[in-house]
Amino acid sequence: MKPPTPSNKPQNRDFIRVGRSRIEGTGVFAKRKIPNGTRIVEYLGRRIPVGTLLAERTDGKPTRTYSFGVNKTTIIDATVGGNEARFINHSCEPNCEAYVFDDRVYIYAMRGILRGEELTFDYKLGPALKGAGKKYDKTHFACHCGSPNCRGTMLAEKSKRKNT
Repeated sequence: MKPPTPSNKPQNRDFIRVGRSRIEGTGVFAKRKIPNGTRIVEYLGRRIPVGTLLAERTDGKPTRTYSFGVNKTTIIDATVGGNEARFINHSCEPNCEAYVFDDRVYIYAMRGILRGEELTFDYKLGPALKGAGKKYDKTHFACHCGSPNCRGTMLAEKSKRKNT
C-alpha cells in the first residue's frame, strides 16, 4: 500500500468494535466493510519518555503494557488514557499498518477488511533502548496469530545485512 497522506479533518467513522479475540484476549473488529487505505483510528494514550515507561514496568510485577513508540524518545502509553486501538492484536500477515504523522499514530487498512474481521498489524517489536536486545525473554513475545506464514514471534524480523 502507498503510504497515506495526513489529514487535519476529524475522522470518526465508527468502523470498529472491541470483542473477544481468537488471537489473544481482547481484539478489535470491523463493524462494517473498511476499504483499503482507510484511516481507521488514532492510537491514543499518555505520552511519556521511553525511560519512564521502562522504569514503571520494571518493578517486578507482571503487567499488560499497551504502548506504541512514536519516535526514539517518546512512547504512547495506552494503558493510561488509551482508546480501543490498544486492543489491536499482532499478526504476521496483518490487514492494517501504523503510520506516524506529527507524532500522532494512526492505524490504516492495508487492504479491504470485511465486516466482522479482526484488525491486526505487525508489532515488529524490538528493544526499547539500544543494546537491550539480549535482556528479555523471547518466550514472552510468542505469536498466536495462526496465519499460514506465522513466524512464531511478535519480534521484528532481523534484517539481512550485506557485507561491505
